[in-house]
Amino acid sequence: MEKIIDLSDGEYARVYDYQLELLRSNPGSTIAVTLNPEILHINVFERMYMCLDGCKKGFLAGCRRVVGLDGCFLKGAFKGQLLCAIGRYANNQMYPIAWAIVEVESYESWYWFIGFLQKDLQINNNGEGWLFISDQQEGLLQDWLFL
Repeated sequence: MEKIIDLSDGEYARVYDYQLELLRSNPGSTIAVTLNPEILHINVFERMYMCLDGCKKGFLAGCRRVVGLDGCFLKGAFKGQLLCAIGRYANNQMYPIAWAIVEVESYESWYWFIGFLQKDLQINNNGEGWLFISDQQEGLLQDWLFL
């Protein structure tokens, strides 16, 4: 495990390069990276949100306004959570909309994720006309939110 961790130390230093490449190759996408604000003397990765322009446009053009929200654990050398927003297209198959890597599944991380999702999908009027489905994700148990 130590060898794996040592080999991947430089990867987080390149997260902004990855962000810039995604934005260059997918114009119109939303890619957001945040650092841990509690650690000021070095840059420590905290969260990353991704909504590729093709996924965003495809969902808005051809899917129902039904969004499934889910999260799962990331296992391995680096722990965290993967949050995702999934739609369904006409053949009733899953359609990826957006996803994020966060430090822990919490109200704050879901709020952060849904805030970006709301802007990307142009959700107004407190979500009127939209249906959101979850299996009572831990961070969503507080008051439901829309900015």
